[in-house]
Amino acid sequence: MAVAMLENGCAFTAAYSAGNNKQDDAAELGVYRNNWHMIRTYCEPFKGASAGEWQSRGQELHNDVQIATACQRQLWETLGPDQYFGMQRGGLGNMGAGSHYKEYVYKYLDFLNRNGGEHLKDGMATYWNVASM
Repeated sequence: MAVAMLENGCAFTAAYSAGNNKQDDAAELGVYRNNWHMIRTYCEPFKGASAGEWQSRGQELHNDVQIATACQRQLWETLGPDQYFGMQRGGLGNMGAGSHYKEYVYKYLDFLNRNGGEHLKDGMATYWNVASM
C-alpha cells in the first residue's frame, strides 16, 4: 500500500495511462507502477510473456488492483526490499536507484504503524502529506 500511495499521491488506483510513456520492458503498469520486465519475470500469470506483450497482457494488471497487488506480493517475496526497490526505481541498468525511495516507503510504514497501527484504522493513511514520486 505504501508503494502505491507514494506512486499515486494517495489514490489507490492506476491513474495514469498504461506504460506511463514508456514501452516494452520499461513500461510501468498497475497501481504500484512496476515495470513490465519485473512483472513478466516474477509474477504469475505473466511469466514467460514477451517484452512486446506489455500493451495486451499488461492491461489486465494495470486495470485490476487485485491482480496488481498479488503481483506486488510475489515481487516483494521473491526479490526482497533492496532488490525490489532497485529494480522498481532504476530498472536493470541502475539497481542502486531505489535506496532513496525505499527510505520514503519505510518512513510511511513507520507512520502507519505508530501506536499499535492506529493510523491504519483512523483514516490518516490517506491524509499523510505525500507527494507522488
